[in-house]
Parts: sequence; C-alpha cells; structure tokens
Amino acid sequence: MKRAIQAGLVVAFLALVGLALFVGRTGREAENRIDLSPRPSSASMFREEATLRNVTRRDIVYTIKPGSGWRVPRTRTLRVGSVDRIVTDLPVEISFDNGKRTFVYMVFPGKPYSLRYDENDVIKVYPGSHGRPDAADLAPYVPTPQKVVERMLEVANVGRDDVVYDIGCGDGRMVITAAKIYRARGVGIDIDAARIEECRAGAAREGVGKLVRFLHMDATKARVTEATVLALYLLPESLEILKPLFERDLAPGVRIVSHDYQIPGWDDRLVRSEVMTDEKDREHKIHLYRFPGVK
Repeated sequence: MKRAIQAGLVVAFLALVGLALFVGRTGREAENRIDLSPRPSSASMFREEATLRNVTRRDIVYTIKPGSGWRVPRTRTLRVGSVDRIVTDLPVEISFDNGKRTFVYMVFPGKPYSLRYDENDVIKVYPGSHGRPDAADLAPYVPTPQKVVERMLEVANVGRDDVVYDIGCGDGRMVITAAKIYRARGVGIDIDAARIEECRAGAAREGVGKLVRFLHMDATKARVTEATVLALYLLPESLEILKPLFERDLAPGVRIVSHDYQIPGWDDRLVRSEVMTDEKDREHKIHLYRFPGVK
C-alpha cells in the first residue's frame, strides 16, 4: 500500500512538472511560451524559438506534434492577435482545421510564422513574423548568436560616440549589447510589435534603457540619417530593396556590418570579410562596408 501511494505521488509530480514545462511561467508573456525541448533550460534570455502569430479574425485551435521529448500531441488555442513562442530543438508539425480541410505545416526552430488569410479568405500558415499583406518581411526572425553579435561590433569598431542602427532588430540584442559594452547609443527598428516590446524589456533589464530606442515600423519607411554604424542581418533581396534608403540617408564614413550576406553591388565599398564559428560550431560570415563619397 505504501509503495502504491509513493508511486502515485511520483506520477502526479511528474505530471505537474510536464504541465509546468508546457505552459511555462505565469504572466502575460510566459503564458504563450511552449517549451518542447528535451531538456528545457532558462540559461539565456536569447533562446532560439519559433513564433506563431494569429492575424486572423478568429481564435484558432491547433495541434503541435513534437519530435523527441514529448510523447503526445499538444492542443493550443491561439487568440486573435496573440503569439505563441515555441521553444524546440527540432522541427515540429502543427495542424488545424481551416474550414476547408485539415491544414498541416512544419515549423522550424528560430523562425517566425503567421496564421492569416490567403486570396480566397482561407486560413493558412505563412513564413514571416507580422503576417501583413501590405509589407513584406525583410527576413525571417533568426537571432544572431551572441558571440557573433559581439564580434560584429568589434569589426565595426563601435565606440562610445557611435549611434548603432539595427534594421530588423528582432529581440534587440545588437543595440543592447552595443550600449552595454561600449555605452554607444542605438536604435532598433522592427515591424513586429511583440518584438519591440521584448526589446524594450531587454534594454530595461540590462540597464541601458536611456541609451537605446526601439521603433515599431516598416523599415522601408525608416530614416537612418543619425547612424554612424548600421548593423544588418537581412536576405540579399532585402538588402537590395533597402539600398536606396542607404544611399539617401547614410553619411560618408558610416560603417555597415552585415551578418552572412553581402550587399549586392557594393563590392567597391567592402572593407573586409571574415568567417567565425559560434558556440555550436556553425560558420558565420561578417562583412564590413564603409559608405564613401561626399553628400
């Protein structure tokens, strides 16, 4: 009898632990955090996660079919305008009834997705964090590893007198790190309102709130005339889109540091390139440009 009671208590405890890991911590931000990693950890505020945003006109019930680490699918209700943050080391499958059929989609770690309507008013999953039909995502949200962030700032020779701009700033780590290490001022721009809230919270947490600003806007409509350093992690086609903005706003001598991708047509402005590895031995390219000429 005693052993049966002990076994029952162990099972109940494990069930509570599993529920806590799935639901996350209490609070508005944490209630939409779903940790599916085999060994959940709170080691870093910059953990990789996929995001799923509901930009439709109704709440959506969907099912997550995880990889190893969870044995049963999980059913979620994603409210209108809400975001689920899915922490996972492996791709996961999500499915939902969109009124026409059961729609199945693979979600990958570190990338953003949105539930929105197609041209026939049918709900589907789309890559991209904001899900807005009037503004293209310049890049999926893939955080730059902190080690690479710090090296990019070193390569750009950031100092106390600089103003670092990050277009598509994500969680704000670039300008937050520049402010924390070098006391440089910084401006982050992102179209995702939830990311901007995350940036502001991170800046406050790191004690640099007075040095940095975060703007919720379409980056193609931004002005970057104040920048002395421009940090980028955007796709080549997105860099091509933004080149007219750079030509219009950047002053001679501004340093532009780009993660992984070169700026098309700027070979004559390239100062140096290097390759480094992150904590997971993945290679990252860093390209440094200097804006030439006289305005």
